[in-house]
Amino acid sequence: MRNLTDIYVRLSDEDRDKRCITDESESIQNQKSMLINYCIEHGWQINNIYCDEDYSGADRNRPAFNQMLKDCEEGKVDIVLCKTQSRFSRDMEIIEKYIHGKFLEWNIRFVSIVDNADTSVAGNKKARQINGLINEWYLEDLSDNIKKTLHHKKIKGEYCCPYAPYGYKLDPEDKHRFVIDPPAAKVVKSIFEMYKSGMGYIRIAKTLNEQQIPPPTVYKEMQGLSYRNVNAEGAAAHQWRDSSIYRILRHEAYTGAVVQGKSKNLSYKNKKRVKIPRSEWIVVPNMHDAIIDEDLWNDVQSIIKGHKGKDRRFKFGDNREVNPLRGVVFCKECGAGMWRMSYQSGQHRYKYYRCRTVKNSEGVCENIHSIRQTDLEAVILRELKSVINDYYDSKQINLHKEASQIDRFDTLEIEKNQLEKRIAKFQDSSVQLYKDKLSGLIDDEQFKLLSGSFSSDINRYRTRLDLINNEISSLSHERKQDLDKEEALSKYREIKSLSFELVQELIESVYVGKNAEGTNEREIEIHWKF
Repeated sequence: MRNLTDIYVRLSDEDRDKRCITDESESIQNQKSMLINYCIEHGWQINNIYCDEDYSGADRNRPAFNQMLKDCEEGKVDIVLCKTQSRFSRDMEIIEKYIHGKFLEWNIRFVSIVDNADTSVAGNKKARQINGLINEWYLEDLSDNIKKTLHHKKIKGEYCCPYAPYGYKLDPEDKHRFVIDPPAAKVVKSIFEMYKSGMGYIRIAKTLNEQQIPPPTVYKEMQGLSYRNVNAEGAAAHQWRDSSIYRILRHEAYTGAVVQGKSKNLSYKNKKRVKIPRSEWIVVPNMHDAIIDEDLWNDVQSIIKGHKGKDRRFKFGDNREVNPLRGVVFCKECGAGMWRMSYQSGQHRYKYYRCRTVKNSEGVCENIHSIRQTDLEAVILRELKSVINDYYDSKQINLHKEASQIDRFDTLEIEKNQLEKRIAKFQDSSVQLYKDKLSGLIDDEQFKLLSGSFSSDINRYRTRLDLINNEISSLSHERKQDLDKEEALSKYREIKSLSFELVQELIESVYVGKNAEGTNEREIEIHWKF
């Protein structure tokens, strides 16, 4: 047997033993030393040593961890060795998925030294599961304690984020306080003054771009900060946008207040951010010097309030039109969202989409031509009908294949039941054999011979049973995907126009490219949800 082993070590806290940031910590070195010696003592060959430092045990995106799992899936190793099970993961879902699921499927043995976890030892599973629950409870308690500590800091007005709002920088003497950043503060004040003078968001953004003033993301990068705005990529990240102006004009930090608690993670395991109602934000006034004085702030907020409630949807008699493509149309050239705009001609109002980057700044994105909403909807509707027709045409062709899959599923279920009964029978026979040995009906030699035969048969049946379970799982997954797709498409077989509900159910995004040179033709890329 090869006994090829992947060693995995992890440390989550900042290590005080490091001489410099690139050095490995003493704890990591100790883990490696312990695990290497264990391999030597047991005659195991080390395939690789994987190390994740400064990563939580609940983090599913650990680079070395995921590379090790890839080794396991590709059959490069036989054993995964850790100091404790919590070094592998503190997430019970991950423990169940890999240690108690995939590792069995991949024929991988998991061993952790300190807490004696070993998947090759019968009866060890419950202990591993209890350890997994304890580790997860530890994370949950730790998360609650951190939340309480941060909440206490926030209500005292201590800033708890790594980057200050544009116009400020963190105080070198106290990272929980702001100091004014004069160049950026000057831009912030000019934005408020331009808006008060009657300029709109788009015009302000264009003015700043024409003046070649770097937008917040670029400015932070110029200051040496590793700041990244996930909502602005490519060319759009290097230009002022109307959305940036919108946020700055509403940010109370410029009055001297610390504003926090606008969003939160769904849980300590799910890092997706959800918005918090404004009434629940934590706002502590007079914590730093104001960039915008009270009079200018109040004037601007009054203007904003005067614009609130104006319905931007277009009226047709007593009905209000809801944009069916809201939030799904993007520029294929720069990745920015495309803004729906309109103009009045006679009795008709025409709606069209235009790249947001082009709208805010000229010469940055080549997708300068707009596209009428009616034309875009016609393309999407045509492609949807084509997808539906192709699906049902192929479904007719594959009826025989589906019947064959159902027959195969039934055959596998029958064989599975038979195998489970055989395994149970052999296990009962093994127990009886052991009793016969104890009672003296058979001697040790006969026991070893018969016991070895039973074990061989049981292992052979279990190997076949694993293959059957995998195939059943695969067939079930394929069938579910097909049923989900059929359910989604069947509702829209006779569709004649797009609706907001249809788009939300079927379409992930629509990317509109620039006009081909010398023509009005352009590439439109639709990403479906099925």
